[in-house]
Amino acid sequence: MNITTQDLLEIQNLVTSYFVATDNKDVDGFMNCWVSPEEFGGYDSGAFGNMKTWEELRAFEAHHVGEGGDANGKRHQATNLVIHLISETEVKVTHDMLVFEVAQIPYLVATGRYNDSLVVKTAKGWKFKWRKLDVDSGFFKLMEKWQAGQQ
Repeated sequence: MNITTQDLLEIQNLVTSYFVATDNKDVDGFMNCWVSPEEFGGYDSGAFGNMKTWEELRAFEAHHVGEGGDANGKRHQATNLVIHLISETEVKVTHDMLVFEVAQIPYLVATGRYNDSLVVKTAKGWKFKWRKLDVDSGFFKLMEKWQAGQQ
């Protein structure tokens, strides 16, 4: 079993496109990172919800990047990308996530990890089929601190 360098670059570009679409409030671009609705396996975003259907995923992302959504004023970065070959048309991707506040004084607001995202090769390129986000606990401590300061 082999995977080409081109495939590896396309998978890395998929991960990057996923975050750039979110940062650009591009719901269609975000949805383009996923397999078709019939093949969709799900997205468990931890405390933010578990989307089991294509429609739930689209609604989540529209809210996430919409007015008052958690992604507004943020930049998402993927680091420590590891690709594990399952077959020539299926891989598991693990990477860390860094989220920076950029609309105000820039600082790191959240970290997390996407463990073993299932990525499949389709007629339209490599796409996510299933993902799970594990947000590091420090994010929730920061949110508690912010909320206590606002009261």
